[in-house]
Amino acid sequence: MKYKWLTVLLVAMASSVCAKERIEFMVSSGDQMAFVNEVIKPEYEKRYPDVELILTNDGNLETRMAAGDYPNVYAGIFGYMVPRYAKLGRLMYLDDFDGFDEMTDRIEPQFMEKHFGRQYYIPWHATTQMMIYNKDLFREAGLDPELPPQTWDELLSAAEKINNLPARSNGSRVHGVALWNDALASGGWYWNMLSPLYYNFNDGEYQLLNRYGTHPVFDKEEAGMVPFLETMKQLQQFAPLTMEQNFFSRTIGIWPQYGIAWRVNLQDAAGKPMVIGEDVGIAPIPVREKGDTHYSNLDGRALMVFKNTRHIEERSWQLIELLMEDDFNLKANMALQNLPTLASLQEHPYFQTPDIKPFVDQLQHVVMNESNAAVSEVSSIILNYYSQSVVMNRLTPEEAVSAATEDVKKIMHR
Repeated sequence: MKYKWLTVLLVAMASSVCAKERIEFMVSSGDQMAFVNEVIKPEYEKRYPDVELILTNDGNLETRMAAGDYPNVYAGIFGYMVPRYAKLGRLMYLDDFDGFDEMTDRIEPQFMEKHFGRQYYIPWHATTQMMIYNKDLFREAGLDPELPPQTWDELLSAAEKINNLPARSNGSRVHGVALWNDALASGGWYWNMLSPLYYNFNDGEYQLLNRYGTHPVFDKEEAGMVPFLETMKQLQQFAPLTMEQNFFSRTIGIWPQYGIAWRVNLQDAAGKPMVIGEDVGIAPIPVREKGDTHYSNLDGRALMVFKNTRHIEERSWQLIELLMEDDFNLKANMALQNLPTLASLQEHPYFQTPDIKPFVDQLQHVVMNESNAAVSEVSSIILNYYSQSVVMNRLTPEEAVSAATEDVKKIMHR
């Protein structure tokens, strides 16, 4: 019997010696998981054969965090996530790792932002918003398809002319513009779709809260929230209430759209595939006056390392180093339809095509997603009053801004 127990003990010891370390990489979508599983995981485990890379999605992150259970590396969004988790004391200072300075020297500066005086994330990839428009509908409405609206007044005029076009042969109405009102009730993330429009009413100088995240600033006259709501209210007259008709039905004139992933839908357009440059134009978000700078916002994925043992943290940093190597970062951008944060990739031929280059060029004039822990709740308040003023016409823009300001002040001082 004693020999049997000795055998069991030896097997257990051997299994312990042979067991691999596990590094968990949490991502947010099936596309990201598929890419990492097919491209990054094999390379990482080849370089570090004593490590197994485990992939999870972030659907239960908050529940896990409440139980004290954290991933090792997380690809969260730019904005409130980083300062929120940093404030909880759960994120590593990435500037503590060897190679941090060399890595950040390769990243364009507009993608980096400090929180509480330290660096808590690496920008994996980026995206931003522009306007896409239907050139055929522009022609039919008597508009020059090579001269998209530059100002809000021009946009309103173009949207109205397109909106007045006759219904299509199948009975579908034509709309001047599309706004994603369906998403208004789904949470504060939709503010990231509207905020680029808002920034072009204040030259990109005002967000919702001050730089410290302690007080609202959207109520200041110079922030332009009232004219923003007034303009959106006018624009809503030329938009369907919901997105039951999308841009690719060929019945929408103009659509604010994020990044480049929407291009896959061109193949499924009504009648035949749409072609960028022929059927579809890409233009910056309108401004108040011609000559003003066209702003947009900066969104994307921020790589964070949650605290663990120093050894596990080093393994986590090694994963980020792999993700940010030129070749693998380019593959990620191509597979996930995103824009580069590495300076060395900005001029890569892939990003110089007519369907991608306008978005890369727009990155020169972007406002980082608002980065404080309260902005998610604040933006939900803004969306509530946006809906009441713009969509339901229950409040004037002035009333909406005043009521939103009071609600935000209450949550900021509770």
